[in-house]
Parts: sequence; structure tokens; C-alpha cells
Amino acid sequence: MAAARRRRSKFAGAVGRLYTNALDTLGAESISVNPRERTLCALKGKPADRVPLVLPGFQLASRAGLAQIEDRLKRDVAERIMDVTGFRVLVPSHVNRMLVTPPQRIRTERKDLPNGHWQSHGTIDTPLGELTYVMEWNPVFRTWWMVKYPVEDHGDIERIASVPWELPHELRPPSLDDLPEEFPTRGLLGSFISSPVVCVSGMMRYEWFLELCATRLELIEELTEICTRRVLDCVEVLLSEPGLDYVWMGGSEWVTPPMASPEIYDRLVQEQERRIIECVHENSDAVAHVHCHGHVRHALSRMIEGGADYTEPVEPPPDGDVTMAEAKEIAAGRITLGGNVECRILCRGSEDEVEAVVRAAFEGGKKRFVLRPTEGPSPRLSGREFRNYMRLIDVWEELSPLQ
Repeated sequence: MAAARRRRSKFAGAVGRLYTNALDTLGAESISVNPRERTLCALKGKPADRVPLVLPGFQLASRAGLAQIEDRLKRDVAERIMDVTGFRVLVPSHVNRMLVTPPQRIRTERKDLPNGHWQSHGTIDTPLGELTYVMEWNPVFRTWWMVKYPVEDHGDIERIASVPWELPHELRPPSLDDLPEEFPTRGLLGSFISSPVVCVSGMMRYEWFLELCATRLELIEELTEICTRRVLDCVEVLLSEPGLDYVWMGGSEWVTPPMASPEIYDRLVQEQERRIIECVHENSDAVAHVHCHGHVRHALSRMIEGGADYTEPVEPPPDGDVTMAEAKEIAAGRITLGGNVECRILCRGSEDEVEAVVRAAFEGGKKRFVLRPTEGPSPRLSGREFRNYMRLIDVWEELSPLQ
């Protein structure tokens, strides 16, 4: 571990020198940076030239990727933002939403369906007998969902909990070799993990999970603790070598209001995520990124207390319960906020409506703020959605400079 810390320190020192040189050259209050630097500065609360723009579904590693986008309208949006936005390279965490069961204990078989979908039929090998599940993939909407959950009764909980823990065999820290050519100026290296609570809720019907929260909360806490320890083990491996720019953690919206009470959130999310965030900060310079949809007024304060660096999408009413201006007031510069243009407005609203919500997102200040929609685009853009994305970019170009 000491050697790993020395490598991290050397890597962080190089990045720090680049940042300091930029400040010395251009001035601390107004620096011109590339998309990678701009984003990292915003996420870490450092000065940059403008508010970063993030448009999921449109950001490519190179112009060569434009030819692979069949939708002409989507291609036009991607081309317009190419030089001002970054892209991400992901390192697998092997954290699943089935009690973080070691992948080597799971066998899967693909079955193609007549409608163009395909299913993954899985078998989990446990000391108390096999568990099975079925997931289905829609290639048009690029969405997975559970057709059959592995855990369907209390006996199945015992079975999946009986699987002995061991690190995923293929889990590795990031390799800095063979990164895309534009990575130094536009790329971010990250890894996705799930909040421990969703590693419990994701293995059973959501309704039953909520019922257990009301009737067997101690059991859910015990299972969430198992997942917390397993996620921490995986994160420590991911951070054992330098390179990761951020660790994305999502899923806690499963227990934000109105799905569960603030008290349930505090018992199943707060301390568990705080420990993971602490692990990220103690072992790296990476950003601790918490993704949480829905009503987050209560959760936002808890994320700040837990030390998170960045959260999104901070949905406004009626989809959420806090405006971006209110969220910025609560944050008081202690966390970066991303959002909060609702995708339903981009899909179905007018250009004037889009302009209004983008301007509202900028209210309350530009520092520690990232402009982004709450979700990605439709599989194929309509003319309306295309024009709305273009208007969003227009307003971002107008309002984003920080000078």
C-alpha cells in the first residue's frame, strides 16, 4: 500500500503542476482550459473558464465516432459539441445488484428473442442451492430490466447470503495504456459502483423490498452492511493504482421520498455511502460522484455531510423537490451540482420552455455547477427534440463563461 500511495502522489503531483502552470499563465480568476480540465476543476471547486456542459448520449471520444451514429439529427448535435465536451472511459468495478455476489459464482446464457431483444439467463451457485434470474435487453432503448429476480422469498435470501465473499477474479485497477488519443484533453477515467442499498433492493421485487423496510428493517440493514464491505473491497482494488478521475455511485433514489422516508434513507444510505466516499478520498484524488434522481432536498444535505464532491441531476419540481437555486444555497459551495434540465421538456417542450429551464438552472451562481439534462436523449431524435437540444447549447454558450 505504501508503494501505491507513492505512485498516487507522483501522479497527483504531475496533474497538480499542470493545473498550477495554467493558473500562473492565465490568472487564478480566469483560466482557459480544455474540456477535461474544465470538468475536473468544476467538480473539485477550482476556478475554470466556464461552466462545463455534459450531454449524455452525444459525447464521443473522437470524430471518427460520428460516422457510427445513424440518426442524422443526433449526429449533428454530437458534432456541434465535440470540441467543448469530454468523454468517459470506464473501468469495470464488477459490483452487481445481487448482493455484490462474486461474478465467478454466476453463469449466464444469452437467448435471442424474435422481437430483436435478448435475454440473459443467469444461475447463481450457492452452498444452499442454485438461484436463477432472467434479465432482458432492448437494443433500441438500450435498457435492461429484470424479468425474474434471483431472490423471491426468505429462503432465497439465505441462499444468496451463504455465498462466501471473494474479490471478483477479473477486478483490476485502471490501466493508463491504450487510452484514446484525445484523452489528455477531453477524457475522464471513471468507474461505476452501486450504492450498497440498491445491491440489496435490486435482487428482489421492489415492492417486497419496501415491505421489508417496513417490517424487517434490521434484516435489510444487515444485508446492506454486507454489500458495503464488499463494495469497499472492490473500490480499494480500483484505487490501488493511480488513474481514476471519479467514482460514480448510484441507486440511493430507491429510498428517497416518496418511495421511503428520510429516516429509512438515513439508516440505509448515509453511513454506508459516507464510508465509501471516505475510502475514495483516502486512497486517491478521484471525485466521489453520487447520482440520485427524485426528491433530494433531504439527501443533498446528507451527501454534503458525507463528503461527496458532486451530485446530479438535482431534479426541480414537480419531478424533484428543490430548484437549482435552492440547492446551490443549501450546498454553499461545499459540493458541485449537476443538472437540471428535465429530459421530458427536451422531448416534448417548446424551445422557449427549454430556454427558460436552462436559464433557471444557472440561477444562484455558476461556480461548482455543471449544466446537463436529467437523462439521455430519445433513441431517435424528433425534430422538436433536436431543436430543443440546440437551444440548450445556445443558452449554455451565452451563460457559461465565468469571467
